[in-house]
Amino acid sequence: MTRLPNTDIWFKESIIDHRYIGSYSFAVDLPNLEGYLSNYCPHLNPKLKESRTQRRAVIQMQRIDPFNEKTYLASDDTSGLRNENFLALKDAPPFIDPKQYPNVHQPQLQEFVLDSKILNNSRKIQIYQSKAKKNQSYITAIFFDGQQYNELLNVPKALDILVEQGQLPAIQAIFVSPPNDQERPKELTPNIKFSAFFSAELMPWIQKNAPAKVDSKKTVLLGSSLGGLSSAYLALDNPNQISHVVPLSGSFWWQNAPTDLPNGMSKIIRDKTSQPKQHWFITANSYESSRNNNELSILETSPIVAADLKNKGHDVHYKSYIGGHSYAVWQVALQDALKHFFAQK
Repeated sequence: MTRLPNTDIWFKESIIDHRYIGSYSFAVDLPNLEGYLSNYCPHLNPKLKESRTQRRAVIQMQRIDPFNEKTYLASDDTSGLRNENFLALKDAPPFIDPKQYPNVHQPQLQEFVLDSKILNNSRKIQIYQSKAKKNQSYITAIFFDGQQYNELLNVPKALDILVEQGQLPAIQAIFVSPPNDQERPKELTPNIKFSAFFSAELMPWIQKNAPAKVDSKKTVLLGSSLGGLSSAYLALDNPNQISHVVPLSGSFWWQNAPTDLPNGMSKIIRDKTSQPKQHWFITANSYESSRNNNELSILETSPIVAADLKNKGHDVHYKSYIGGHSYAVWQVALQDALKHFFAQK
């Protein structure tokens, strides 16, 4: 926010497209790390550089807006997940919001712990299964950052409603969580070790423990941000196990080396030899431009990645939403993606 001169009043004003959907919170009394906040409204000064540590301090100090009752979680929630206020303007895209269906039963999930010998760690996995008609095969949807999608957005209930309304066929969802916040960026940045875990441990575990048979022609890998980057990388590494891929706001600014141009994922795609055709639904949002004002932003790189995949013969649908880097948009996009792939005709 910006301070009115000679007052203790701070404000922020934005002109927003009426299709906007997103989330927000307030950061109050931020710690002044490395002197950045000693400057008057430092975010207005392009010469000042905000460190990652200073930016992440926002997460520790955030508060929800007491005048907006629309939040992801209850105000007294103790899950430790990042609660925010929700905002959808009048022409925001439609989606199934579980909160609007209070009389629909909350589905029960199975919960497991998967121990990895390759990564030498453990992670929580939760599994949802919808009802199915007789002899109907299941879609299998695998979510990275699974706890967020399960508990923050209540995706299981949304899927239940979509199946009950006939908008989707039977589906089982596998919610895969990282061991902790520190391991997440290490695992979800493209690397050989996590790919080995995915192919040699996670997928065989899913095939063994999923309640319905896993159909390799109806298996979707979904993730957002770094999870979107990793979904793209792992899908290309495992084309015979993953048929559909949904990178939501994928971190395609990533480069393994400065020479990886125009971005790291494009280099990986362009270096690939012929492989089975996959179906992709790629998204980036209008406010996902670079903080450094360069071309390596989610908004800049996502259509390049989509074009590279098309050039390799994949079926690719690219969509940009009016919003930011937020689960508010991703809950819409994931439903759009699944309906785009599998909607009942």
